[in-house]
Amino acid sequence: MMNKRVLRKFANPGKKPNPKNGIFCAEQVKYVVRTVIKNIDHRRTLVLYIYDKERVLAGDFTPCWTMFQGKEDYITLYNDGKGTRWHQSIFDNLGKDYYFRSKCSFYSQGDEDRVTRYCRNDKLKGFNSLYSVQYSLLCKRQKTNELKGQKKIVERMKPVKSLPRDIKGFMYRETLPHYIFYDYAKGKPPLNAYCTGCKHEVSITAVRHNGKGICPRCKKSITYKSRGRRGNIVDRSTVQVIQKIGENELVIRTVKSYCHYRKSDTATFDVYENARLFFRWEGNKIVSRESYYYCYAYGRITPWHKGDRPIFNHWQYNFEADCTGYLYCRNLDCELNGTPWQYSALREYYNGDPSPLYAGRYLSEYLRYPMLEYLVKLKLYRLATYVVYGDSDGSCFYGDSVLNSCGKTVTDVLGITKKYVPFVQSIDPGPKQLTMIKAFLRNGIEPNMELMKWCSENNVGKEDLIIIPLRFMTPHKLMRYASEQFAAHRKKSYSSVGYYSMGDLLSDYKDYLCMCEALEHDMKSSFVLFPNNLKAEHDRVNDMSQEETSKAYDRIVAKMFEKLQERYGYAKLGLVIVPPHSAKEITREGDHLHHCVGRYVKDVVKNNCTILFIREASAPQKPFCTVEIQDDDVVQARIQNNASPPPNVQRFIELWKKNVLYAPALQQAA
Repeated sequence: MMNKRVLRKFANPGKKPNPKNGIFCAEQVKYVVRTVIKNIDHRRTLVLYIYDKERVLAGDFTPCWTMFQGKEDYITLYNDGKGTRWHQSIFDNLGKDYYFRSKCSFYSQGDEDRVTRYCRNDKLKGFNSLYSVQYSLLCKRQKTNELKGQKKIVERMKPVKSLPRDIKGFMYRETLPHYIFYDYAKGKPPLNAYCTGCKHEVSITAVRHNGKGICPRCKKSITYKSRGRRGNIVDRSTVQVIQKIGENELVIRTVKSYCHYRKSDTATFDVYENARLFFRWEGNKIVSRESYYYCYAYGRITPWHKGDRPIFNHWQYNFEADCTGYLYCRNLDCELNGTPWQYSALREYYNGDPSPLYAGRYLSEYLRYPMLEYLVKLKLYRLATYVVYGDSDGSCFYGDSVLNSCGKTVTDVLGITKKYVPFVQSIDPGPKQLTMIKAFLRNGIEPNMELMKWCSENNVGKEDLIIIPLRFMTPHKLMRYASEQFAAHRKKSYSSVGYYSMGDLLSDYKDYLCMCEALEHDMKSSFVLFPNNLKAEHDRVNDMSQEETSKAYDRIVAKMFEKLQERYGYAKLGLVIVPPHSAKEITREGDHLHHCVGRYVKDVVKNNCTILFIREASAPQKPFCTVEIQDDDVVQARIQNNASPPPNVQRFIELWKKNVLYAPALQQAA
């Protein structure tokens, strides 16, 4: 190990290079190297002073790099003109130029000979001989560092206990598919066969190759396989085993199985461990998370490597890199006792759907959202999955309007009263379904089991598509009419007229009903509510003159005023919330403040969003700030020239959200 403090004394040579030397005039040369051999710290050391040609010609004779080359080590002091720092790079990697040595030249022939003699290489000269020496030292250095890292991994693995004794039998019985192998014999039932589940001879009748069934002896689900047609069968599975290995540490071990049926009814069955994930905690917080994967390599003292197993890309299936698996539950109570996950309900969550899961993700999210325990114990597995893995679009759960992550009771978490908890349990809703249920309750609509099932089957997720039609009809009539219209006007090709989805149809139906109401049609007439051709009638009521449309929009917005005032009205800090009186007022707001709210009139009329005005209490008629609301949450707020509101307005909005927007959900939960 070189002494940096001593080396720093030799960072600058005593003699300056002569800028008139011809080497400084060569265009292809970017750096000039001078050398000297000195006795530094009782060691014979080769010192290379590397100058930037442009800096020397400008009058700066300080070396850019000073490299110290010893027999067993090397190090470089870099000087950028502002300060110095040490580098461990070899000579070829000092600069940003590709093949750095091709941009360098020795100051004199003596400098090159000095390097060659020091490196003691008869076949190579100058920079090439230096590279040969440094590369061998680099390989030695890397090997030493690797060995240190491997020794640390060996120590890391020492506390890990042996796997449960029955892990092999558990994986074979519980995680792999089972078969009944038989010899086909036409017209000769019953057939003698062999079940891989119970490993016994059984008698079967009336079976088909690849058909599904139940073993008459062990009652396991099996697949029938004719011995003459089965070929080779390969099955694989993954199991996660959780073990506590210290006072504040546990490990999740990923165990793989490989099951191969060749010509025999008995499988070649192998079990091996391929990954470990260590969790260390303090209190109720994970303080460290370390992952290791198993991969044998010649010359290593341990097959364990730190980090996640490399994969080609995230879309490529890689069994060895798989981080999910079945859960070994037989030791959970013992292993999680005394840990922050003692009451995590992990076992109950897994037993609700015994399929592969990401145990590490569940443990991490439980500490962030303890409400997971409530959801699992109420058997709301879809909501629990939403908290653990996020939404189906890949977005993570960070606490939102669907679930109150800070709730102390079940009703607080769900945002509903106790009366409706059994109903929610009976349908096990996802986040979109729960949002719809809460929207129904806010609008005085009793949740309907049949309606919820219909919405789920038809992938209807926006509550306003249902709520607005239900103002004029029963759920049964809505479902029957929508289903009939969708069957009659479903889009069968790109060029045909119709609807791609039930959501598209309900969107048109909602618009149609809103326009009919604005045009003051009889909203109790079945002729108005249930037209024979929804598509044609929707286009007809929307194909009005500009004047007719404007009047209709004004009537719709005017009808909304009192309801919006009652729901969203608020005054604080010298500011007030004011709903628009007409569609024209929304347009004027955009014209005065120079933003695009005027384009939102159609969305307001169709109940896709709500537009409100923030006004100064002293000037309630003067445009000041515009707010857009969707699903009882502020989407955006804009002042003059589409700018963000100042701090006092933002503070007002936060108070308004707390006391008005979120109040109904909190009251309902209470």
